[in-house]
Amino acid sequence: MAKRATSTPLVFAHYMLVMQPKDGDYTQDINIAKEAGIDAFAVNYGGWNVDWTQQEGYLEKFYRTAETLNFHLFLSIDTTSVKDTGMIIDLSNRYSSSSAQLKVDGKVMLSSFQTDPPAWNWETDVIAKINSPVIFLPGSLSDDAVALFSDEIPGDGPFPWIHTSKTADQEHSLDVALASQRDSSGKKWMAAVAPWFFTRLSSDKNWSQAQDDRIFIDRWLSLLSLKPDFIEIVTWNDWSESSYVGPAAQATTDVYWADLDHSPFRALTKAFGKAFKAGGETVTVDEADEGVYMFYRLQPASKLGSSDTLPLPTDASNLKDDVFVVSLLSDTAEITLKSGDAAPVTWSAPAGVQKTSRTWSLGTQSLQAKRGDKVIADKTGPAIVGQMDKYDGNVVAL
Repeated sequence: MAKRATSTPLVFAHYMLVMQPKDGDYTQDINIAKEAGIDAFAVNYGGWNVDWTQQEGYLEKFYRTAETLNFHLFLSIDTTSVKDTGMIIDLSNRYSSSSAQLKVDGKVMLSSFQTDPPAWNWETDVIAKINSPVIFLPGSLSDDAVALFSDEIPGDGPFPWIHTSKTADQEHSLDVALASQRDSSGKKWMAAVAPWFFTRLSSDKNWSQAQDDRIFIDRWLSLLSLKPDFIEIVTWNDWSESSYVGPAAQATTDVYWADLDHSPFRALTKAFGKAFKAGGETVTVDEADEGVYMFYRLQPASKLGSSDTLPLPTDASNLKDDVFVVSLLSDTAEITLKSGDAAPVTWSAPAGVQKTSRTWSLGTQSLQAKRGDKVIADKTGPAIVGQMDKYDGNVVAL
């Protein structure tokens, strides 16, 4: 049986500091995260086109707001843009005494996002110069489980990011290997969980992901048995990659797909996170937390938009033209899905978590869940169309 290296399993969400909330107020994001059972934000410090003075001000306001709301944060250093170790040391020392700073076993939590190892030595150039004990979980895109737990890798254990080009089975095999290495090494392991990825910004950033619907629900269920020490949702607000579980962005020219609601991912996170923290391998649903949700794309996965200038995104061939229905139930219930002009389909869903799928038909999508006379869910989503103006691989979540 997998065994955690920590007695305090926690759930985090990766927060892109460059992507600011409305009016620069973090209150709504923090309160929504708390409601979803998220224990802290991993604050991605860095990013693209960064004004460092502005970023420093954002971070200060974030910590002060979190202090007021009794919430926790920790730094996740984005080494694709942060090149100054003095900056990391200064920020870590500045907030180490904040009541909002996440500490595990009395140690300051610190992580990173990195596509390649940075030019510095984390242990001697950074960790040794921070004035408090630190738990450091460096990010990685590696898929070599043995190397990730090697003593040559700095820190207290790895934080492997989602590998979007891997199938769900390949990702699961890697997770099994990571759990085994964690168990034998005694180090910690922070696993990543993500909603459907999709981005379409340029010819070199035009991709989806190979795991389709299995990237979130199936992965959560798998991780409940493998028991990582921590789970980080990637992300809270990276609208440009459609991986947000926080509030949707207002549509912009560059990220026209990012105004689609993803709030059901938070409801699922709450249910899965509760089981994860309790050490459970299955999800038990209280009646007050029941819900039935559907996920789908607004167009065929293989159909370019009428005004597209880019080709289909990478891994589009792995995406299914299905409506995915996920139920969180305290007892059995009848679910009916009506997809476009097709005849309604009804089935009995069991207590706990169930994910099922049906090939969609063009048109409006509606769903109802009932137990006797009690209506658990009754919702109608936007229509699926045969072709959009521009390709949209993001999912509607209702």
